[in-house]
Amino acid sequence: MQPISRRLFLTGSVVVSVGALTGALAGCSDDGGTAEGTTPESPESPESRESTDASATSATDATTAEAPPTTAPADTEPPTPPTTAAIDLGADPFTLGVASGDPGPGTVVLWTRLAPDPLVGGGMPADDLDVLWEVAPDDTFAEIAASGTTVAAAAYGHSVHVRAELDPGWWWYRFRVGGYTSPTGRTRTAPAPGEPTSQVRFASASCQNYQDGWYTAHRDIADQQLDFVVFLGDYMYEGTGIATVGENDTVRTHGTAEVTTLEEYRNRYALYKGDADLQASHASCPWIVTWDDHEVENNYAGLVPQDPADAATFAERRRAAYQVWWEHQPVDLPPPDGDEFTIHRSATWGDLLDLAVLDGRQYRSDQACGDPSLSLDPPCPETFDEARTMLGDEQEAWLLDLLATGTATWQAIAQQTVFGDVTLGGAILNYDQWDGYPAERNRIVDALDPARNTVVLTGDIHFAGAGTIRQGERGVGTPVAVELVATSISSGGRVNPAVTEVVRSIPDIVDVELEHRGYILHTVTPEAWSAEYRMVETVKEVGAPMFVHATYVADAGTNTLRIA
Repeated sequence: MQPISRRLFLTGSVVVSVGALTGALAGCSDDGGTAEGTTPESPESPESRESTDASATSATDATTAEAPPTTAPADTEPPTPPTTAAIDLGADPFTLGVASGDPGPGTVVLWTRLAPDPLVGGGMPADDLDVLWEVAPDDTFAEIAASGTTVAAAAYGHSVHVRAELDPGWWWYRFRVGGYTSPTGRTRTAPAPGEPTSQVRFASASCQNYQDGWYTAHRDIADQQLDFVVFLGDYMYEGTGIATVGENDTVRTHGTAEVTTLEEYRNRYALYKGDADLQASHASCPWIVTWDDHEVENNYAGLVPQDPADAATFAERRRAAYQVWWEHQPVDLPPPDGDEFTIHRSATWGDLLDLAVLDGRQYRSDQACGDPSLSLDPPCPETFDEARTMLGDEQEAWLLDLLATGTATWQAIAQQTVFGDVTLGGAILNYDQWDGYPAERNRIVDALDPARNTVVLTGDIHFAGAGTIRQGERGVGTPVAVELVATSISSGGRVNPAVTEVVRSIPDIVDVELEHRGYILHTVTPEAWSAEYRMVETVKEVGAPMFVHATYVADAGTNTLRIA
């Protein structure tokens, strides 16, 4: 979502504050198991080129972020790292750190990318390269519980995706190639579906514009030692770099023009992934990632670009952006093949949590009514067309089926834009949010069972919020879900805090915090869902203090929020 002009929010009067508001909202054990790893099959990186030499160790089951198990020393020596005698890497290729993601029952994806010169195309030779991966029960790697080799294919930016099959529990992992060893990451697998699970702790976060601030919140996420992170989009921003640090209150610069090509997207991701705090957050636990608009271009809708003049070349640009997103994320997905790339998927955490991860960009109809901003006019008739969609027909049907068949105590929907009704006097303040797609939203809300416990996890808007989703009339209808909106990791806010009470006056908004950056720390038990809104005093200073704005609790069986 594009920032709203600062001049719209610099007055404190009530009348102008309401006008500002319109702009703002417009604007992881079984003994004796096995451990294996695979890489998504592709023409450049065929499964036949992999080898796996793995033996498993037992591990104590863990459903919360506790110290991982240790076991007796292994009987076999760890494999020798693949040699690269014919290829001189010249420098450490593990500049972008390591990551893991999409934890499943007995599986997790391990990621890295070889890039000795990360900001200049990676600095790798044009050859594919074998990389050794290793998993151990502790960070000394004295015992190797699982290992194998996989191919870092030049066609995919020498990125590495290993789907490791592991006993339930916590593990450490690393990569080795050409005499170099990567940093160590910590990861875990998920409890089996239906397995009694007493607690899960995770973070939800989004929107980390590199130029707008430091990633202090990511360092805090790493310190929390969580089970996983749900990232809701805008992992990187495609826009032009600020010429001078300090200009427009920036702390650092992208350093280049807006990115549009495969190599330019790779360089931009490398810039972001070079941040030490982001690397620490990734290395601390697995992530579950989706995208929003800035991974391609601001406010794009399907194959409709922000600027109509770019329509002829946008499909090619989007294809490049989707591939580079895959190259840089620890997702349990094959590489994209063609113009479309299915990323919506589900995850489970024992009998405690069912999670639907949505894609709100690839299939959506163009924003209605010309996507006006700062307008209090009634919405045009197009807005209410039943065929208009945020998710596309297939993804919507998939979601409705998940909502109807899930059995966990809690079900959550991880998605991008504000889901609740935040219209003002009937006016749609932001056609890019679900207010601009009311017919599809109504179908989803009507499908929610008031007897289930449902939580919507949201990002995008750069401020923190909490609210109630109801069937029927706002403020009085049947509550069927709560919505927890995470503020941005670093991306600048759009709303003068002077309008806080105006925003809170919108029916079903429980609270908003318009000033600070941060994330939400969720603690989920069979009895309650607790959401701790953790914020940074300022993202303009390295290592600024964190504080807790508030903690909201949804007690099971209520679909409403209370302050802890």
